[in-house]
Amino acid sequence: MPELHSVTVAIAAYAAETFVGAAIRSALQQEGVALDVVVADDASPDKTAEVIERMAAEEPRLSLIRCAANGGPAGARNAAFGAARGDWIAVLDADDAFAPGRLARMCHAGEAQDADIVIDDFLSVTPDGSACPGALLSDRRPSGILSLSDWLVLNGLRRGEVSFGYAKPLFRRRFLEGHGLSYNPDLRNGEDFHLVLEALAKGARVYFTAEPGYLYTRREGSVSRSLDPNHMVALARADARVLSGLAPDVRKATAPLFARRKRNMMRLATTETVLGALKSRHPRAALAGLARHPAAFGRIMGHVAEALRKRVVRAK
Repeated sequence: MPELHSVTVAIAAYAAETFVGAAIRSALQQEGVALDVVVADDASPDKTAEVIERMAAEEPRLSLIRCAANGGPAGARNAAFGAARGDWIAVLDADDAFAPGRLARMCHAGEAQDADIVIDDFLSVTPDGSACPGALLSDRRPSGILSLSDWLVLNGLRRGEVSFGYAKPLFRRRFLEGHGLSYNPDLRNGEDFHLVLEALAKGARVYFTAEPGYLYTRREGSVSRSLDPNHMVALARADARVLSGLAPDVRKATAPLFARRKRNMMRLATTETVLGALKSRHPRAALAGLARHPAAFGRIMGHVAEALRKRVVRAK
């Protein structure tokens, strides 16, 4: 019987007492891999840590790390990664889930493709597990190896495009440790995208399976659904640091893609600022924000039109 691939599932949890158990169970139920699960509680104000401790008392494959202070998803994932023992590390958000057999399929693809990182497609679901309508990553790209340029194009942040940044990667631990790579603690948004970006800059081989295996929960109030414009500014700065560290020929080839992504990022940040000001009934602040980045006007009007359509539907 062939030896099973060893995988550590890393979960960052914050204020997740009502749903982290389901995420953990979806990981522990994975078959065809040698598994352990590490949950880093990011100084939660509720009973998240207690829920995990009770589960760990009955499950030797599960362990808890208590973070002394809240460091955001990047800091908590770094803590979990530091305790990983598997050859592969799989990322799972505390309010999401794995489809059955996902990790075995991804490990097999990683070995077959000699990949350092494997990503798959995801399905959006409601908290009760019902499927949400929406585009898939595989609608934009078939399976195959992704280059640095591919990754930038697939994460260009254009309105209406599903972003590959939502994908939850499977990392070969040896590659991360060999290149000293970890999550950027300055980022509170886009941290998965950025770790893959930094790995690609170091020569990682990234494979996309195009097969849905991750269940992404669309939950009101989750970090991934909320957007602070300051987080976009931090992400733009992190992008700039990666660009500056590339070899001259690679920098020249990818600079337009970085620039396009930055423009869309600033439009997104401006849109959030303006819409927030409008909701707070501060029209002058909204106009001031738009005056600084007038290119965001089209994106703002698209959001306004969508909000009006939803209001009309609710009124019927």
